Amino acid sequence: MQKADATAALATEPGRLAYPIDDLANAIGIGRSKLYAEIRAGKLKAKKLGTRTIVTTPAARDYLDALPDLAA
Repeated sequence: MQKADATAALATEPGRLAYPIDDLANAIGIGRSKLYAEIRAGKLKAKKLGTRTIVTTPAARDYLDALPDLAA
């Protein structure tokens, strides 16, 4: 999935404030393990809500914006 497609996937629910890991993984087309690895690497900011890990919509957009562009 390209960055623009992933960003558009996040925009489908404009009022949504945060995503659980499963929902974000589905929205941007990568696995849960990759998301957790990106969190551990400090590339994606996450928050804890009790036992759940969530990613705010602005943090998800920042993560996607920081990804390198695909060279044509």
